[in-house]
Amino acid sequence: MRLALGTVQFGLDYGISNHDGQVSDEELDAIIALARQAGIDTLDTAQAYGNAEQRLGQRDITDFTLIDKLAPGLPLSDVKAAINNSLHWLGRKRLDGLLLHRSQDASPALFELLTDLQQQGAIGKLGISVYSPKELDTWSAAGYPLELVQLPANLLDQRFLRTGWLDKLVDMGCEIHVRSLFLQGLLLMQPAQRPDYFKRFATALERFDHWHPSVAPLGRALSIMTALPQVSRFVVGVCHAQELAAIVAASQVQHKCYEADIAHLASMEQELINPGLWRTR
Repeated sequence: MRLALGTVQFGLDYGISNHDGQVSDEELDAIIALARQAGIDTLDTAQAYGNAEQRLGQRDITDFTLIDKLAPGLPLSDVKAAINNSLHWLGRKRLDGLLLHRSQDASPALFELLTDLQQQGAIGKLGISVYSPKELDTWSAAGYPLELVQLPANLLDQRFLRTGWLDKLVDMGCEIHVRSLFLQGLLLMQPAQRPDYFKRFATALERFDHWHPSVAPLGRALSIMTALPQVSRFVVGVCHAQELAAIVAASQVQHKCYEADIAHLASMEQELINPGLWRTR
């Protein structure tokens, strides 16, 4: 199973298509149970995801691989305490993976500390969460360790594929996790449901809407998984167990496509493919 369960909705009201707010306790339990049943073995969380760590730690998640992210902007003096807090909240002695939530927080002193914790057994793989290929260019030039990378990719945002970075990371022996598969749910919305902000990107969105129109939006969005064999896990976040059930079912009957099949869907419009730049409220 190449799907991983994202947990941002467990701790925050997150996502352009999320109208229900933070996930309830009942739904959280149902989502985790369904993930386990479906063969999903990886949870992705972060110190910046509200109280997601605490809520996960209140449940039996010992059979899941756990990837965490260091809160952005932490002073070096607070890093060890923050990691210890995460371990406490999560009820773990070890994080299977730890990512910097922002690559610009990297420093030799920080990685000396994280490497020490790794050698002590508190951390598994070390890496970063990135937002653009340029960040990987900078990281590579600096020579920092890189064992795990999380990056955005979807049918509109193909930057890491087009720049060759997916193949480079594989050659480096780095594990790749992809987020933003649905672009915060935008790719699952019917055209009439999309906020007015996205009218300016009608051409790019129409290309997606008209690509294999007989396939439902969920199936279309998931089809990129077949074109990215370099990726180990695709992180998906949900608010309801029925959403996860639909994703799992659709992932098992994917419309198969190749890199050449999806090239024309790619957009370089940052205000479309980067949710951090959206002005929808």
